[in-house]
Amino acid sequence: MWSEQTELEVLQEIYDLTRAAGAKQNWRKLLTLGYRLERDLKRKLLWIWPTALDLKRLNGVLRQLDIHHVLSIGCGSGLLEWLLGAVADQELRVYGLERDPNWWCSKYAVRSFIPLNYIEQADSKLSPSFFSRCCSGVAPCALLFCYFNNRSAFLEYLSAFEGKWLIIIGPQPALGIHTDPNPLQPQLPDKQWALRDLCEWTEQNVVAIYEKLDII
Repeated sequence: MWSEQTELEVLQEIYDLTRAAGAKQNWRKLLTLGYRLERDLKRKLLWIWPTALDLKRLNGVLRQLDIHHVLSIGCGSGLLEWLLGAVADQELRVYGLERDPNWWCSKYAVRSFIPLNYIEQADSKLSPSFFSRCCSGVAPCALLFCYFNNRSAFLEYLSAFEGKWLIIIGPQPALGIHTDPNPLQPQLPDKQWALRDLCEWTEQNVVAIYEKLDII
């Protein structure tokens, strides 16, 4: 069992890797560090730790689909999103959206690794303009949901989104781990979304990319 002091030292090492000059070049070192962490600490930082090949494959798909601004809903610390941006060989900016700024700004929470916005900053309800503000004034190409588990919130985000790409990361259904949406069985509210690409990640995780169809 790691001590609290050891955990703090590991967190500091990760912060140093992600915030040093030329930090994007450190993504492989960060993955290597993650592989040796205890499960509880790994889950605190990142629910799934992809391999370098996982990240490269997804980067290739995003480049091919010309996805360059992503808003990650319920991103937590944003470490996965930081990795996606660091690996990218194109302009890829990944922003985060969370609830409860009192928690994420407290001394108990893991500091965010990406620009973090809060749903409480919305005026009265979600809107396309709110999404744009979250992405520094640019409308996001895609919404990202990673191990998300709130159906009503998911539908609310989707109804306000005017982009054409939806990225869902989660477990394969056979694992018995419940997420809503599930990447392979998202139960999208209508037939205007079609599965465009699929990346199988380590430990039976899946990245599914859906495209909004132009329906006349």
